[in-house]
Amino acid sequence: MRSWWKITVLGVIFILFLAIWIFVIGFSSNRPGSFFNTGHNAVWLGHSWVGEEKTDEEIEALVKNLDQNEIDTVFVHSGPFEENGSIDPKTYEYAISFVDRVKAINPNISYQAWLGQIRGNVDLDNADVRHEIAKQSMILSGLVGFDGIHFDIEPVWDGDLAFIELLKESRGLMLEEKTISVALAEFIPQSLIWMTKNIHEFKNYNSEVNYLNVADYADQIVVMAYDTGIDRDWLYIWLVKEQTIWLSNLLDGKELFVGIPAYNEKTEAYDPEIENIENGLKGILAGLNNIRSNENNFAGVAIYPYWEIDDEEWQVYNMLWLR
Repeated sequence: MRSWWKITVLGVIFILFLAIWIFVIGFSSNRPGSFFNTGHNAVWLGHSWVGEEKTDEEIEALVKNLDQNEIDTVFVHSGPFEENGSIDPKTYEYAISFVDRVKAINPNISYQAWLGQIRGNVDLDNADVRHEIAKQSMILSGLVGFDGIHFDIEPVWDGDLAFIELLKESRGLMLEEKTISVALAEFIPQSLIWMTKNIHEFKNYNSEVNYLNVADYADQIVVMAYDTGIDRDWLYIWLVKEQTIWLSNLLDGKELFVGIPAYNEKTEAYDPEIENIENGLKGILAGLNNIRSNENNFAGVAIYPYWEIDDEEWQVYNMLWLR
């Protein structure tokens, strides 16, 4: 009897260990970036492309570089919003020309008007302000010709229902075929918030609540996996890995882009030696190779920003993601 009891106990321990390994740690493979890359990647593009007149050579070089690096989604800075939600048309006076010219070269690349503001500078609780922003979204996606709107209002959080109302109203005014894309801060699971509530208080956090609220109206969601303040390579890689795993499961039926950084200015919240293209891609690949992820919901990589990525970083991107 004792031997059977020991076998039973060992069997239960093994099953528990296996369950923890599968659902908490996860088995991993070692498939390369080319296995997951579908050519559906994104980049944030600077304001000068719609605020200044560009030569044909500059336009052609841009589209060629996007095509070579398998980027088919471009967030073109076209704002920011004024306090009342408006945008001065003079700030994007070359937008119609830009869209026409890039589309003539390659119509398969999507260009979205990147619209943003500091949350405290625009009162989304005011219905008139929300309506003005929604109207600007309709103008830029309809009259100007952008393929959609990319909202980057920071910070938004779980209880920020005014932001959700803005997305709802924008969706109602924009043409059905136009894309709504939203950039959000890193995902923090509600379970972690609950477990650490007596140790650490999270502020302006984005848990399952806000991500799912946004997903009700957005076609694409981009997690900005940078500006974390992390000072260890392995920890940043782990964070990006877990963001990829959690969100690829949470956002079923939506396009998930994982945003990784290419800028070089060191700040209190950002160390380019830690948070960079290489470590970001390593984290994404570790996440997608993990059995806990749902790669079917993963769209691609989003690089911030285009105007700072250099040749060496493009080479790293090509080596880790395209090959």
